[in-house]
Amino acid sequence: MADTTGRPPNLAPELQHLLGRQTSQALTALLASLAAQPLGVWLVGGVVRDQRLHRHRAGAGGQGGRVQPMDVDLLLAPDPRAPELTLPQLVPRWETALSAVGWSLSAQVHGDFGTAHLTLEPAQARQPPHPADRKLLTVDVAMARTEHYPAPGENPRVTLTAAPDAVLVDLRRRDVSINAMALPWPHGPLLDPHGGQQDLKQGLLRFLHGASLHDDPTRVIRAARYGARLHMDLAPEARRQLQDTMALWPWRRESPCPPALGSRLGMELALLLQQEPWRHGLTLLQRWGALDLVDWSGTLQQDATWRRRLHWAGRWKVPLLPALLMGAADPLAVAQRLQLPMAQQRLMAQTLALQDWLG
Repeated sequence: MADTTGRPPNLAPELQHLLGRQTSQALTALLASLAAQPLGVWLVGGVVRDQRLHRHRAGAGGQGGRVQPMDVDLLLAPDPRAPELTLPQLVPRWETALSAVGWSLSAQVHGDFGTAHLTLEPAQARQPPHPADRKLLTVDVAMARTEHYPAPGENPRVTLTAAPDAVLVDLRRRDVSINAMALPWPHGPLLDPHGGQQDLKQGLLRFLHGASLHDDPTRVIRAARYGARLHMDLAPEARRQLQDTMALWPWRRESPCPPALGSRLGMELALLLQQEPWRHGLTLLQRWGALDLVDWSGTLQQDATWRRRLHWAGRWKVPLLPALLMGAADPLAVAQRLQLPMAQQRLMAQTLALQDWLG
């Protein structure tokens, strides 16, 4: 809430450093617009993780400023005693607050799921002439929820909740402990029910419960993304969970891969290759034995040529994910299971035909 001077409280110094002055101003305005609503407002996920990691590394004499949050996540916990408040009702307030500080808002709201993806950028008059130099801030907003997986690998069923412990319940559905921390806005102690701070210090990626990968195997690819970006590795019990999941996974041979899971696996691999130090990320997946989730034959897991193949794909401006999958025993079958775009599947088919022609 606003302080006695009428000005909203500032972000913590680490967040201001990580986000920069302009984007900090925009995020502060967005948060301040929620102050009068019957909501608990929490910074969650990556932005809290990166703030804590910046503090830890700077305190240890390292270069704390090297950790940069790629986005910001907000969790809204409605007051169970107040009338229902929906995200579409909040969008006009956000637009007004951001306009007052010279920023514009583009919002994609998924009301049935209680989520919104916000893109904030300075008004046109303040933008640099070259699009590549423009500042953008993405904010993902979610109402507190629970998730239930009706079957392994299927999309979860979401239930919004306004219970008093809604934040704790919501944090339990996340992927790894370092992303299950929350900071209340505008002030209050860090909520860290799963030991995320300690795992950050130790450089460990720990899943939140024993069925985490059984519910959603794509979490291991997200773990590789964080591991590559933050120089972390799976905790020993997380590796055991991965091995158990790989050994017992029900659809590997007996039944088809759930389409939703195939699509999510493809999306997470694409994000790793587009946004992360992908050589390190793929090395982690191979070290963990996790590439068998992608290619059930085990060929991709044993592939020793992917670095050279992806190097040349990058040189020739070829998409990296099809180039990676060419190391599978049946590349087209894997591409179809991961629901790669048809243009990429055609490129792979043409490459295989050329290989056959060359003998």
